[in-house]
Amino acid sequence: MKIATLRFGELDVPEDKMVEFPKGILGFEQFQKYVILQNEDSEPFKWMQSIEDPNLAFVIANPAFFFPNYKIEMHIRELNEINVAESSCVETYVIVTIPKDISQMSANLQGPLLINTDDNLGKQVVFVNSRYTIRHLIMDELKKKSGKNKTEPLALQI
Repeated sequence: MKIATLRFGELDVPEDKMVEFPKGILGFEQFQKYVILQNEDSEPFKWMQSIEDPNLAFVIANPAFFFPNYKIEMHIRELNEINVAESSCVETYVIVTIPKDISQMSANLQGPLLINTDDNLGKQVVFVNSRYTIRHLIMDELKKKSGKNKTEPLALQI
């Protein structure tokens, strides 16, 4: 399937690479189909490009790269919404905001994205009473890591 994008021009996206978010992303509920674009040169960041709107794309990243102690606690009912039978088929991402002042780059840890990689179904989980916020500074965390470059597995508690 060919899709038009503002940032990447026209892309040929295999149908099996499309990820559907049945309830959309908070604030963008009307757009439910995305593709994850990755480039080794931009790791650990990826783009989540809307298939339905060429102007809509999010920078995302695995939160474990920056926040090794990040833990997601949720009810199994929420995972059932994306057909998850076991946590091994779930990838977790957070939306990253990159302003002009790169020192203020932040990750939304309060609203992670969970993707069932077996069925290509996604869900944004929004924590209401959480220690996480929508704006955790990434550069501060990188300074704390002091050169450690290993991505730890993300803890998912059900």
